[in-house]
Amino acid sequence: MAARRIRVINLPTSLGARTRVSSPVGSGAMCNANTDSTTTDAADTCCSSNAQKTNGDRVKTHWLDGPDLLDQPLPDDLQSALGRLFGRDSVETLAEWAREIRQRTGGGSIDVDQLCHTDDETAHWGDVDGERFHFQCFYDAVILAALEDRAVDIHTVSPRGAVVEARAVGSEKLSVTPETAVFSLGIASDAHKQSSGDPTLQDNYATVCPYVKAFPDRDAYKAWADEVPAATVATPLAGATAFARALTDERTRDQ
Repeated sequence: MAARRIRVINLPTSLGARTRVSSPVGSGAMCNANTDSTTTDAADTCCSSNAQKTNGDRVKTHWLDGPDLLDQPLPDDLQSALGRLFGRDSVETLAEWAREIRQRTGGGSIDVDQLCHTDDETAHWGDVDGERFHFQCFYDAVILAALEDRAVDIHTVSPRGAVVEARAVGSEKLSVTPETAVFSLGIASDAHKQSSGDPTLQDNYATVCPYVKAFPDRDAYKAWADEVPAATVATPLAGATAFARALTDERTRDQ
């Protein structure tokens, strides 16, 4: 795949250190690409967050699975946090969340230039036809497969250092190692403070990206989710293409 010119923006300094990133989407980039940390440092790109302790067992209620994954109700706290960000009562499903993101990209599919590429080597990459593309977030490689409709070999590292790998083919098929791997989507609990109800794509990156992670299993997700200042949900990584499809399929173009 030919190298692409990536349009670069600077996040506002109120969202953290001024950094160099590509035009973002809510599918999101991780804060520290090389350490997979949610703490801010000068090398972070595409997003920023401040880690703090939270309490509660999130696994039983903060889990989606099955063929109707996009239409299952999100956890109450995530519905409310997304609603505050987008200036509405709540965002009830992943399908609704995808529609809100697509509205920030003109209603149609997001495109390759809106993924969070980086010129630096990171722990999150996708290999396409022998060419490696580094991202701030592993999930951008899943979206890349949906956009290019070609196989992408994906490598990422979980917050506790476990390697998770996958092979995505288009927007329909994803095989993962380990088979128990899961991934999270989430949003900072105070995300609404960075938006007036009509968030930009930059706002989405700053508030969502630190909470898009891959884990070797649900227990690893739980240990992480109980310690971050965010509302999150987890799903099997093997089903990650469903949300990518909702973000990219022109047949679901918003009117």
